Amino acid sequence: MNPARNPWIDHLKALGILLVVAGHTALSVNAHNWIYAFHMPLFFIISGFLISPGGLDVPLREFFIRRVSKLLRLYLAFGLLGTLMYCYVFRQEHSLAEMLRGRIFSLIYASASKNTSEDLYPLVLWFFPALIVGLILVYAVWKIPSAWGKGLASVAVFGGGVALSNRALPWEFESACMAAGFLALGHGLRIVGWDGLLQKSGARSIPFAVGALLLGSYLAILNLHCLDVRAADVGNPWLAISAGLLLILALTVVAMRLTASPVTTAVSAATILIFPTHTLIFPYFDRFAAKVPMLHAGLAGNEWWYCWCKALLVVAVLAT
Repeated sequence: MNPARNPWIDHLKALGILLVVAGHTALSVNAHNWIYAFHMPLFFIISGFLISPGGLDVPLREFFIRRVSKLLRLYLAFGLLGTLMYCYVFRQEHSLAEMLRGRIFSLIYASASKNTSEDLYPLVLWFFPALIVGLILVYAVWKIPSAWGKGLASVAVFGGGVALSNRALPWEFESACMAAGFLALGHGLRIVGWDGLLQKSGARSIPFAVGALLLGSYLAILNLHCLDVRAADVGNPWLAISAGLLLILALTVVAMRLTASPVTTAVSAATILIFPTHTLIFPYFDRFAAKVPMLHAGLAGNEWWYCWCKALLVVAVLAT
């Protein structure tokens, strides 16, 4: 079966994108630390897993056409949308020429860490350059003939990204190095048939998953500086890596026990749209909530229930 059609992958992607949206709301510190412990590593591991065995052994031109060109087009398309929205929103504050120069520079430099939140408004675009460069790095690593060499090189690339944390390098290079580590892990898991082993374990894996979920959650909350792939910052690496892998393992086991759902399939298919554009909808959702007494109370107090309702409704709107 094509892994892209496996229900468990749809479940994980749907959960992951919900957490991406929720992670950009005003949730508590503990909630943010839990979400950031694994939600972006989850996406990169899935992306690596979806590369079929031998998919990195193709000529560079074929790899670029199959893996990179679509992502580049998406980055440019969403970048154009962001430029248009930016020029409209700040039309009273800056000249058109000034705004276009800034946006074009931002798109070419391609680093969310380089710019202010105003420069990046209203789209989230760092994921595309990080994934593009991360894939290229994994492609290069996979030219090493031995499995041990590939593994050690992947760890070295990941560590290099952490060492370059918060450097605001062009094309999210530090984020891409960290992403490459997770991409390589996902692809390695695909090669060894990791999903098949989990599926064969049956109900016996559920108690283990519950334990992994509890321990991973505890470690995630202990990590005071949450794992942030965009900044290539892991906080405490022992806590961060352990928490992330335990949570991903636990949620994967649970996802494999769920049946296919048209809702999660739709949300999974829409992740490529939801990720860059969800912050665009936030201001309009808040303006609507301000007119509804009960929602306004949640908005004014940054209540946890309001944040989760906001995330759910934004995902639902963009997935339909």
